[in-house]
Amino acid sequence: MNTSLPVVQSSVSHNERVAAAVAHAGTCVAWFLAPLLVWFAEKDHSPFVEHQAMQALLWSALGTLVSLATCGLAIPVFLGFHVYAAIRVLSGDDYEYPLVSELARRLSKR
Repeated sequence: MNTSLPVVQSSVSHNERVAAAVAHAGTCVAWFLAPLLVWFAEKDHSPFVEHQAMQALLWSALGTLVSLATCGLAIPVFLGFHVYAAIRVLSGDDYEYPLVSELARRLSKR
């Protein structure tokens, strides 16, 4: 049983948290575009935002594949994860999506 508390990124600025939240929550209105734009804008400035945006992008890609296979039934589930991730990073937590976080870590500089 994992009883550890979430990792709080005290060194992450308010602007970085907002950018990461936009990458996650922006998928509700701009599926791939929001995390892709945030990733391009912040990839050389903030490892935290780069990693969060890459995760959101990969989660959107996975959501697209699963939603195609389920005729769209999985869309609310994937969007729910995006909203939850946005809330977590806005409060300063380092959110990790299931299934894609390790790949995002390898693709980003973290």
